[in-house]
Amino acid sequence: MEIIFTMSEVSNTSKVIKGMSSQTLVTIIYGVVEIVSFAIMSRLLTKEDFGYFASISAITAIFQSFSETGIGSAIVQQKNLTQRYINNAFTLCFLVGAFASLLLVATAAPIARSVADASMTVPLMLMSITLLLSCLTSVNNSLMQRKLQFMRIGAIRVGSIIVTTIVCIILAIKGFGYYAIITKALLTSVINYFVSLVLCKTHYSFALDKDTFKKIFSFSGWLMASVFFRNLAHQVDALLMPRLLSVSALGAYNRPKGFVDQISDKINGIFDSALFPVLSGVQDNKQAIYSAFCRSMFLMNVFSLVLSAGVLFNGNLIIRVFFGEEWLELYPVLAAIACTLLFNSTGRLADCFLRSLAMTKQQFFFRVFETVLKLSGILVGFRWGIIGVAVSVAITSMIARLVKIIYIGNRIEISPLRVLGMMFAAWRYGLLLLPVCIIAYIFLPATLGGDIVMAVLFTVLVLVIFLLMPKFVGKQYEEEVFVKITSYIDTIKKRRK
Repeated sequence: MEIIFTMSEVSNTSKVIKGMSSQTLVTIIYGVVEIVSFAIMSRLLTKEDFGYFASISAITAIFQSFSETGIGSAIVQQKNLTQRYINNAFTLCFLVGAFASLLLVATAAPIARSVADASMTVPLMLMSITLLLSCLTSVNNSLMQRKLQFMRIGAIRVGSIIVTTIVCIILAIKGFGYYAIITKALLTSVINYFVSLVLCKTHYSFALDKDTFKKIFSFSGWLMASVFFRNLAHQVDALLMPRLLSVSALGAYNRPKGFVDQISDKINGIFDSALFPVLSGVQDNKQAIYSAFCRSMFLMNVFSLVLSAGVLFNGNLIIRVFFGEEWLELYPVLAAIACTLLFNSTGRLADCFLRSLAMTKQQFFFRVFETVLKLSGILVGFRWGIIGVAVSVAITSMIARLVKIIYIGNRIEISPLRVLGMMFAAWRYGLLLLPVCIIAYIFLPATLGGDIVMAVLFTVLVLVIFLLMPKFVGKQYEEEVFVKITSYIDTIKKRRK
């Protein structure tokens, strides 16, 4: 099928690339701060501390489903946005956020006892503050996202994470345990809300309009429900493991899982936040949607293999540097979770298309499917400890995301075989990358020196493939990404001269 790009499509592509560029810069800075914090905190707190915080975060995330994405995405997706619509969305966010916060406070004690023990009651009450603030912040961020002010959103995130990380580390050194991480979450919510409120430059007022509420819920109602099940699917391991195994086992499991999720979420977030408002703007243009899907599928899967293989083959070095020697026994857990990185970007892409095309009802049913699938896997896998849980979560996550992207392809008239073909075409350079890495991993010694050699070999191999063999990676990479890389290198050379 021949694709002809109009000027508007080229313009939209430019907006996505510009947005991704600014988000990439922000993500790099944010990621460096988070990784430094991760490495320090892994050496200051115990597995039990991390286990308790993982449970508290999981419970909070379930309640936070009310404030995540739904109403904010309705603002971004709305074609003709008015102040009346904004005020009603703000009012709705306030009501929903306040309800979620009060509900968590009221149920904190029984929930704490059900998941782990009563010691989590007070921390859960404190975390309830983040629910209201997160809900209100979503309005501010959505207004800036709609204007494609990605750098402004990123600057807020970076500033808050730097300040709160410093406070968190100081409290951990002083012996506050997992309360140090809770304080970081609370401060982050406060800073993000007030700074975004100032920078979005919008004055809100309470408005209660039945028709507008109905219009918002026509989009966000199903989306809120799907977000609830998304969070439930993502956190079901943290909710079950304290009872099925122990709080310490959850802390051990959640460190490598948290590390991988952190990397995946930040990288996929670059693409998602830049693509979603653009797709929403062309949701009625079938040709633009088709083109965006094909290009996104290829490029995202090209880099997902690098990410997955990088974590898989350099897992021991990652643990030594960011966790500490005492965590090396968790490499099998890290390796299992690293495999999910192959499909994480595909799943995020599918979610972006579902939201952009207003297919929120379908998204809800996919979330339910993923939750049931993952719950079943964990109930089987826990019999083999945290490794069994990690493997079951990896398998069920990959199945759920593959089914979802095939469905999206079918909706825009791309056959399942073609969708799979795009993925395998994007991974074809793995025919060179993976065998070399496997051989090196088998024969290199399991020491710090061997791990460093493996990391150097992997980096050199990736650079050779992507810089010297662009045709082997793929025509689309060569024409859209490699050209920009070489242009950037040429610009640097000219400046030096």
